[in-house]
Amino acid sequence: MAPACPACYSPWLPSCLHASHPARHGKFPILLGALFPAATSDPPVLSSPQAPRPAMSLEAPPGPVAPLHGELTVNRSLFCFPPNNSAATSSGVFAGDDPLKFYFPLLLYHVCTVFALSRAIHALLRRANVPLVISQILAGALLGPSFLGKVLPRAGELFATPEGWVQINTVGGYAFMLQIFVVGVKTDLGMIVKSGKKAVAIAFFGTAAPHLTMLAAGAALKARVPAAWKATFLLTNLNSWWSLSAFVVVCCTLDDLNLLSTKLGRLAMSAALIGDFANTFSIAGVTSYLLASSPSEKIQRIGFLSLITFSVFIGFMAFVARPTILRLMRDVPEGALLGEARLVAVLLITITCSFAGEILGLHATYGPFMLGLMLPGGAPLGVTLAERLDRLVAGVLMPLLFAQGGMRMDIFKLADASTCLLLEVFLVVGAVAKFVFCMLPCLYCGMSHGEAFIIGLMMNFKGITEVVYASAFMDAKVFDDQVYAAFMINVLVVGATTASLVKRMYHPEEKYVAYRRRTVEHKKLGEELRMLACVHSQADVEPMLALLDASSSTPASPISVYLLHLAPLAGLTTSVLRPFKRSCTPPPGGGATDAERIVNAFHFFVQQRPLGSASLLPFVCIAPYATMHDDVCAVALEKRATLIVVPFHKRLAIDGSVENTTANAGAVQAANINVLHYSPCSVAFLVDRGSLSVVPAAASVGDADGYPHRVAVYFLGGPDDREALALAAYMAEDAPIGLTVFRFLLPPEWRKGGDLEEDRLDDEAVEEYVRRCVDDRRLVYSENVVSGSDEMVAVIRKASPAADLLIVGRRAESPESPLTAGISDWSEHMELGVLGDLLTSTDFGCRVTTLVVQQQTRAAAGEVSRSPGPESDGHV
Repeated sequence: MAPACPACYSPWLPSCLHASHPARHGKFPILLGALFPAATSDPPVLSSPQAPRPAMSLEAPPGPVAPLHGELTVNRSLFCFPPNNSAATSSGVFAGDDPLKFYFPLLLYHVCTVFALSRAIHALLRRANVPLVISQILAGALLGPSFLGKVLPRAGELFATPEGWVQINTVGGYAFMLQIFVVGVKTDLGMIVKSGKKAVAIAFFGTAAPHLTMLAAGAALKARVPAAWKATFLLTNLNSWWSLSAFVVVCCTLDDLNLLSTKLGRLAMSAALIGDFANTFSIAGVTSYLLASSPSEKIQRIGFLSLITFSVFIGFMAFVARPTILRLMRDVPEGALLGEARLVAVLLITITCSFAGEILGLHATYGPFMLGLMLPGGAPLGVTLAERLDRLVAGVLMPLLFAQGGMRMDIFKLADASTCLLLEVFLVVGAVAKFVFCMLPCLYCGMSHGEAFIIGLMMNFKGITEVVYASAFMDAKVFDDQVYAAFMINVLVVGATTASLVKRMYHPEEKYVAYRRRTVEHKKLGEELRMLACVHSQADVEPMLALLDASSSTPASPISVYLLHLAPLAGLTTSVLRPFKRSCTPPPGGGATDAERIVNAFHFFVQQRPLGSASLLPFVCIAPYATMHDDVCAVALEKRATLIVVPFHKRLAIDGSVENTTANAGAVQAANINVLHYSPCSVAFLVDRGSLSVVPAAASVGDADGYPHRVAVYFLGGPDDREALALAAYMAEDAPIGLTVFRFLLPPEWRKGGDLEEDRLDDEAVEEYVRRCVDDRRLVYSENVVSGSDEMVAVIRKASPAADLLIVGRRAESPESPLTAGISDWSEHMELGVLGDLLTSTDFGCRVTTLVVQQQTRAAAGEVSRSPGPESDGHV
């Protein structure tokens, strides 16, 4: 089969179309779809009659050339290698060797330098929400002739040597091939089926409109187009790529901005995926037509053979490679990763598909990406690849690929202002057209102007794809040094600006405003309590069910439970939020999945309650911890929840110490804090200490006093404490639960000043509880006048062991009281408030389950504007 053109890597267009005029490549547009962009050029081969096809290669950046000792032809570039350099490693400086003149030490030097410099740059630019890939390109630019090559020429030589350049491209290309496979596995093709008309319209107009607009601009400026551009068909080739919104770019940028699980993020990814596939199939159709209509019988024959071999290759991946990998995944237990031998087998199959694609004239990334699309994402394959490969491939090796894009850029080649201005006009026209025509479908579908504006920015994200196809254009002589430098500057500016503006303008938490009071305190008497119960793992099920049991719902005061099983996003590119559905296929090893066990436990609990007293609606959320609060708040807002209950990230171990509930306890804590900031209703933290448990329905007596649950409330005043009191009163309203409310007051002479309105509301809440509930047997009220925190703590320490559940307010919006002034200085977990942190600390010695309540904030109720909270980056 004829090899593909080294510039377009098309599986359909034979290279003989360009063999006689390689400089005129561009007669047909670049044919490789944006889903599998060319990451590198073909590796260099020795010039000889036996090697007629210069495979993938890249020109070295401008730099000094060593004395000629052995020639290596790469496309039209001449690489010169110094003598006596056949060894891969050196004997060290003490043996008289220069390690940087040997292949392997030089590669390690490049990896370490690029990684350290790109991370240092990103540490500065991340505050402006600049994507990591932009920082990596900038690192390469600083190491190339634009900066280091001019300031320190001898230091810049280390990044301009031919052998170093070949190594960077080889390692970077291999890493990119693996990364494209991982992206393919994580991609959910169901997005195309699930996408509505809005995503289809954005994909169509966002791709076709800039394409046609750029063609019109090129025709209007035809007289000013340089002859070199016409000879290489630069505008035609560039148009076919600049008008696209590559799924890889959109997905990676949204991941950097922690916007993957947002409504607009999902819409942008769906539109980008649809546009990529439509572009790929349309180009395949056009190419097939060009081959079939060729007057040359030889070209027609080659095209037919190319199509046949391409179909065989796809069939091999679909009916041989895919079933083999699925068989390797078949008996992996739920939650487990692929074993080392199985992972190696998967990687070997992937590399084989890449090699087979190269033999057939396809690009090295085409086979792995298509194979990845055929495989299911998530556990176990997607999770294993994310755990075992992401840090090495995407974190360490991939920066070499993006840095080489910056190394090739020489800003001192920008000599002709008119040429640069013409290219700038062409690129700006395409970007503006895409921006405008992506907004129009959004506005037509009723989206706000702000959301439509953000979609337009998201569809203009630039980064990974632009770097790799710009390098391919340089190898094909479509770009010269000046055009390449100007183009890369545009990529840096557009990529950094669009990402920064999206992060600065788009705050999905702003929509979580209920515009009404959704609290237990303001709930009408007899109205059902709508509770959103969040569960991370099976360990959170028992304490959550015990809390529901203590709530003692009845048909007169029912409770609606919305169960939300939260799982971290791993092995997928798109988050999931959907009602729970039982799987039709059992997991490996039989039994039920983790989600099914959790839902079964809640279903069994609800069935044991009196008819009409409780209902259950389970949901599943798979999202990054950094944006998990978006899904929690979205469900709470849609279902008009009154209270969100989230499990605390630490629990009491068997030996009495405190341990993390999950391996990602820090991320869970950050997600919980974000829920506190953005919740549209009241929030409660459940800190399990093992004292609260589910009482069987047949058991009428819990202990000596006859109450199955004993609850204590510590009331200091403020909206959170009033919410805690209202929740406790609801729990004890129609059920045999022992409840004692301890109110702490300062001496009368110390109560002057303060918020009189809040004091009035506190008195009314307590008086209503005393009037309606207190009987001095089951429901008790105790008022304690204390002069300081030490006396209050003494009362709490004495009363707490008699209770099964302690309920306190977080006191988030309450001013600091003299009762807590001495305690707040030692608080470890601020999300629990002063009293909550005191009761759950190991030093206090209280082993009683605690519920810390925060009432819906005034901002969440729409009474005041919501001030910007912490960035949802997982580190609050």
